[in-house]
Amino acid sequence: MPACLIVYFPLADPVVPTALLDLYADAGVDVVELGWPSRSPYHDGPDVRASMIRAASGDPLGALVAARQRLARRSKPPETLVMTYSEASHPALSDATFFDGVDAVLVVAPPRNALRDAIETRARAAGAAVSIFVPLPVTSADITAARLADRYVMLQATLGLTGPRASLDPANSMRIAELRAEGVGAPIVLGFGISNGEQARAAVGLGADGVVVGSAALRAALKGRAELFALLNDLRNGLND
Repeated sequence: MPACLIVYFPLADPVVPTALLDLYADAGVDVVELGWPSRSPYHDGPDVRASMIRAASGDPLGALVAARQRLARRSKPPETLVMTYSEASHPALSDATFFDGVDAVLVVAPPRNALRDAIETRARAAGAAVSIFVPLPVTSADITAARLADRYVMLQATLGLTGPRASLDPANSMRIAELRAEGVGAPIVLGFGISNGEQARAAVGLGADGVVVGSAALRAALKGRAELFALLNDLRNGLND
């Protein structure tokens, strides 16, 4: 089975229209990571930060509904995952319908974070799976959380903020093996820095079950449909090889 392709899509960013999700489906993206805008996206680099600033005056809840409806029109739609930071004002904590039609959630937060726990509990109650983000350096608390992942574990592939890198750190092979040895049974995907099909293929060669691509997709989307579709196809082909 081909490795899993997970690609970020920003919610409520006015310069990244919902119609671009058709390209995700056409290119064979497995999971669309719907980015919920945050006031303090501390793991993200300039591309995602700028997108979240643009989205600040928008309607992310409406954008989430529109994204779900757009993808649901497809005969074989990608899965939808909401990627969000844990914040006290998060609507998932008060809106029982937030996860309607959403397949999974990934909450970026410190280990043993009460807000993350609350959002994940509400997601599971609504039938959505929970994915876990494991940052570097990996701690015992991160490993404990990763063992409980329902959908996948996203392992930070390199130190620093999100954003394209020239190469992929070969030490990820050791990190993935260590997570497996510690009892992590969910698929492990690499994110941060991966920006083309060659790097996606290399990630699988290091033992990853797939990749998460964010900043590169945002940059391509800003250049237009052709650029974005070319990137998505390159990533898909890299994982299919």
